Amino acid sequence: MLRRILLVLVSLLLAGALYVAGGLFLAKRAINALAPPLPSTEDVLAFDASADLPVHLSWVNTASQTMPRSAVLEPSLDTTPKTPYVMSHPSFVLEWTDGRIFLIDLGMDRAAAASFGTPLQWLAGAAELKPIDSAAARLGAALARVSGVAFTHEHPDHTEGATELCLLHPGPIQLFQNRLQLEESNFTTRPGQRILEEAKCLEGHVLDGGPLFGVPGFPGLSFFAAAGHTPGSQVFVAHVRSGDSVRTWVFTGDVVNQIDGVRQNLPKPRLYSTLIVPESTARLDELRRFLAALERDHGVTLLVSHDQLSIEASGLTPF
Repeated sequence: MLRRILLVLVSLLLAGALYVAGGLFLAKRAINALAPPLPSTEDVLAFDASADLPVHLSWVNTASQTMPRSAVLEPSLDTTPKTPYVMSHPSFVLEWTDGRIFLIDLGMDRAAAASFGTPLQWLAGAAELKPIDSAAARLGAALARVSGVAFTHEHPDHTEGATELCLLHPGPIQLFQNRLQLEESNFTTRPGQRILEEAKCLEGHVLDGGPLFGVPGFPGLSFFAAAGHTPGSQVFVAHVRSGDSVRTWVFTGDVVNQIDGVRQNLPKPRLYSTLIVPESTARLDELRRFLAALERDHGVTLLVSHDQLSIEASGLTPF
């Protein structure tokens, strides 16, 4: 009897391992097949100087967690592994002259943030995560001016804040997506997609055409389908007016998780891109090079979602 029980347990473990391996294989194959066309550098940089461009950009950080760079950069290639790194979970806040607000990503609320941080303590040697508050709560009275939102991708640490947003804001809030973000998914994005489906204040709009999509009703803001990290990943571009000058900001999402990933073309840890979040390493390499050229050759400011220190160094002010 004991032998039979052991055989059943071993069989179940093997079946579970095969199921996980099969899921990883399918997700990896699917993401490797996605390479939507990138816009030209000229299109990314172009803007209408006479348009009603956004006049202010700030950020709301919903959680912070200090950890080694080896958690987000391939350690065998990182030449400065001791450099401090703090993982952030932001929402970026764009404002126009009439007061309307557009949010890029929403981060998490306090409870979700606490749950998210625990595995990183176990697996990556991270410090305890410090929850701050949800983007909706931090916006306070300004929440009523939010009329648009979009997500660099649909992982829950970027979308979870939509739940509290819709509890506090009656809507409708316009949600903008490229078609891949709406129609493609894998096991890492489905939980985030369900969050957005259940957020009843969001009114979805799928934009076709491209490769650079202008966001209707929000001049100076555009995005392009990126894939690489998730099937529906998208990178945003905002031309923000300040007095007589205009500064171009690019929101990279999770193409990289630390700015040196772009500046030194460093990939994420191999185990992460294979076993945790199946990524297209070839596509991410292409995206890193594209973003590096924008920063190096054209003075564009890159905002890497999960790199708190580089966001602070960019001069971006908290909301």
